[in-house]
Amino acid sequence: MSVFPGTRQMHDLMGWFDGGLEAAVYAEADCPDEFEELVSWLSEQYLRMAEMAIEARPDFFMLGASGLGTLQSPRYFRRYTLPVLQKMTRMSKEAGLPSFLHSCGKQRETLGMLAEETDLDVVNPLEPPPMGDCDLAEIKAAYGDRLAMMGNIHTTDVMLLGSPEKVREECRKAIDAAAKGGGFILSTGDQCGRDTPFENIRAMIETAREYGRY
Repeated sequence: MSVFPGTRQMHDLMGWFDGGLEAAVYAEADCPDEFEELVSWLSEQYLRMAEMAIEARPDFFMLGASGLGTLQSPRYFRRYTLPVLQKMTRMSKEAGLPSFLHSCGKQRETLGMLAEETDLDVVNPLEPPPMGDCDLAEIKAAYGDRLAMMGNIHTTDVMLLGSPEKVREECRKAIDAAAKGGGFILSTGDQCGRDTPFENIRAMIETAREYGRY
């Protein structure tokens, strides 16, 4: 069993302002004290959710959101998202649970912060371009001794639109890039879309079983 509480990020605040994300950004600039108060209140809500989730004793503690840290600047990530992630991953570690962060999109700018400033265990999905900006081999070399990695077979170009042969080729590349020394989970970049051919899913599973043993 896993749990999935969110974390604080700018696009989470769209529903709190008449005018959506643009209005939230203006509010942060025009009314910083009131904005900080709102963020603090919402962060406490998320932390309480995390406490209740951990009390349920799941197998692992999954947190994050689509676009976490990627639909905001690294400056906003550090200011509003990172403090909550630090507290949640510390709570998970103290409870003896592995923590797992999902954040689709361009993650590269935030990975150093996650590896060096949180107690996170696993990061996902490490999407390749154009949806993401992650080179699996480069990230493995930089952070493989600190973070386990899950990814990064392209959801559309490979899984949805590619051939089974293309799926096998990309899976082998990912395994070669990140599996050495352990700490790698072969996965799609984010998900398998509704019309993903079953043959491609089978090709991924078979490649993992045949090529991914180490």
